[in-house]
Amino acid sequence: MDEIPYIKYGSFRSNEKTKPDIVEFKVKELDTFDTDFSTNVVVLQKSDKEWNEVILPLKSHDSVNESLLRLWRRGITDKLITPGKEFVLKTWLGLSKNQRPIRRFELVF
Repeated sequence: MDEIPYIKYGSFRSNEKTKPDIVEFKVKELDTFDTDFSTNVVVLQKSDKEWNEVILPLKSHDSVNESLLRLWRRGITDKLITPGKEFVLKTWLGLSKNQRPIRRFELVF
């Protein structure tokens, strides 16, 4: 897995839910795996007209924000996430209940 690039959320700059950063993916694997830093899944990211294998971090071990991991698990339970299925990840930097910056996510199938 060392040669597969990770999606880096710091490169996404949107601060508005109405204008989120949008990334296209295709499900490669359903199973998540842990590293020292995060819980992840291998997916294919659409770049131009090609699909490239990337690692999508679902939850950082240093963060309490598990919203993307919950969305992923719910998608599997609801049969929305299956191998080969295309989906869109929308993400933006919002505010928590304590008015601190927090990464927000939405999966669209």
